[in-house]
Amino acid sequence: MALDIKEYNTTVQPTWCAGCGNFAIHVALKKSLIELNISPSETFISFDIGCNGNGADTVGTYGFKGLHGRSIALATGAHLANRKFTVFADIGDGGCFHEGVDHLINAIKSNYDMTILIHNNQNFALTTGQATVTTPKGKKMYAQPHGSPERNLDIDNFILNLHPTFFAKAYSGDPIQLTEIIKEAVKHKGCSVINISQSCPTYNKEMTPQWFNENILKTNTITEYDNQSFDQAKELLNTANTTKKIYTGIIYQDTTIPTFYDNLESRKGILSELTEEVKEYNIKNLLKYTNS
Repeated sequence: MALDIKEYNTTVQPTWCAGCGNFAIHVALKKSLIELNISPSETFISFDIGCNGNGADTVGTYGFKGLHGRSIALATGAHLANRKFTVFADIGDGGCFHEGVDHLINAIKSNYDMTILIHNNQNFALTTGQATVTTPKGKKMYAQPHGSPERNLDIDNFILNLHPTFFAKAYSGDPIQLTEIIKEAVKHKGCSVINISQSCPTYNKEMTPQWFNENILKTNTITEYDNQSFDQAKELLNTANTTKKIYTGIIYQDTTIPTFYDNLESRKGILSELTEEVKEYNIKNLLKYTNS
């Protein structure tokens, strides 16, 4: 029986600003799951603190909102406990590359079979627009009216240099392409990372939809681009830095690296999930003590 996107909807109204990219990202997320015929009861999403996390109640599935920067760690635990779930970590650029950067590195290194959605709006929007590692140097922010004094980091090359088994870039203003990218990420066996350039009309007014449309190029329009070539992916990102363009699509994919569970000798041949192996133990005797 075909699923309907309404099954992923709730009665909670989102509180995002008009024009926020989160609206389209959530539509693309729900649409991708429906088209993959994955029901809400088969999905787990960990939400971070931030504007993206404020959408936790608008997705009708198993979800958990944790501490700032801990979304990936939560998703990792859920995946390891029960691989029957399709697991997402939903996190902003602030939470991901400040408190949460070690969790991102570990997820990519271990190749957990889950999908990480990075909402990259280049600021801490929920706390009124402070600078993150993706905020361009000199950009005037709410707490820095004279401009951010620090240089921004190249997170795309940072991620690629970790040799992820799936890395893609997308734009919140193109939910059709984003839907297809999420579908491919879910089908990929391993850790899938999607860096989503997200519009923020309140605290990143310079990057308007018109600006994005003028500066985005899709990888499927590049003649003979091979996203299974690390060297070509590296060259593409370096070209993006030089031309100041944003390339969207699957940047790099490697299907030859086993997932974390595939490498676990202790789980070879075991078909049950950890959640199915949990038992109750009587610890009464452990709490007893005697006076010497």
